[in-house]
Amino acid sequence: MNPLVSLRQLKQINIDYYTSAHMARQNGKFVAYVNAFTPVELLYAMDFIPIYPENHAVILGARRISLEVAPEAEKMGYSVDLCSYARCDIGSIITGKSPTFGLPKPDLLLVSNSQCGTLTKWFEVLSRMYGAPMILIDVPHSGNGERDQEAEKYIKGQLMELVDVLEGISGRTLDPQRLKETIRLSREASDLWTKVLLAATHKPSPITVFDEFIAMAPIVAQRGTKVAVDFYAKLLEELDERISKGIGAVSRERFRLFWDNLPIWPELRRLSEFLNARGAALVTSLYTWAWATLAVGEEDPFQDWAEQYLYTANLHLQRRIETYVEYAKEYCLDGFLYHSNRSCKMVSQDIPELRRAVTERTGIPGVIIEGDHNDPRLYSIESIESKIETFLEMLEGRKRREG
Repeated sequence: MNPLVSLRQLKQINIDYYTSAHMARQNGKFVAYVNAFTPVELLYAMDFIPIYPENHAVILGARRISLEVAPEAEKMGYSVDLCSYARCDIGSIITGKSPTFGLPKPDLLLVSNSQCGTLTKWFEVLSRMYGAPMILIDVPHSGNGERDQEAEKYIKGQLMELVDVLEGISGRTLDPQRLKETIRLSREASDLWTKVLLAATHKPSPITVFDEFIAMAPIVAQRGTKVAVDFYAKLLEELDERISKGIGAVSRERFRLFWDNLPIWPELRRLSEFLNARGAALVTSLYTWAWATLAVGEEDPFQDWAEQYLYTANLHLQRRIETYVEYAKEYCLDGFLYHSNRSCKMVSQDIPELRRAVTERTGIPGVIIEGDHNDPRLYSIESIESKIETFLEMLEGRKRREG
């Protein structure tokens, strides 16, 4: 493997991020717990630091602390069938085990039901545990993505009311110019992140999805800040240099693969080394692309945010099929790895039909692997590797037959 030097910056970036959250009150700032698709530009403009309990759970999983904390949540009665992010985060609060010294007490919890029902209930639990207010952005189901002007007005109205809540908690009035600045920085970071993802269309790919999983932290949590812009500018510079020199992230790239669903965080390094040894490069993923679509305009950001909640978050089956077919061509894919994720049933339930439809449209095969994004007790890594090994052998046979 050829590690990216730019990724070394992330350790200090993450330390500074969590330190700033823990020091928020001393610095006259506030803390808001949020989930994906939250308008973080608005929060930064109002001196709220957005904190993602999901991201905290990722750190617990990647360091395999999940094995210590998830069982503690289960002892409280939370089923092992619940999302392992939620169980890990709640277990960490109970035990105090956390590489970030836990998360600071929130002044506000802001969640939407556009992702899944578990997040809403999880945030309700956190709201009770911390005695902090919770705001729910209620997002009507948008079918297969058809435009719904009444639903857009409904969500936009909720977001306008959110400004009143933020002003009430902070005692400050939203500065339109400051909001425009955070939106500008967010758009710049999103544009750079898009270019990072597109760099993988080159052969050999200068970056893998494993790199992207690690590198995505700032685009998730720090959109709207100069930190994200500077990091992705430096990363893109390194990728451009690799492309010009023909340097691939995988030592001898032979297979170009797609990863579906969330990562298996506890196995990131192991799977990366496993695939690298076999010349297999994971070159793209729907998960990483989700964060390249969240930039909004300065003219009517509330309308743009409303549309994101309604349409960007709507992963209906036909849209996923069309997107995967496009990726197959753009990234010259040889195969698809479909992660049937026990902890994310909403994204996983359609995988058999998704695989069938994509293979029918593209002729490109895929393999379904059973896993979990954060709890190593719920899968066998040896079984996953065996399935991938067999799949790669099948792809090798196809390449021989095709000459």
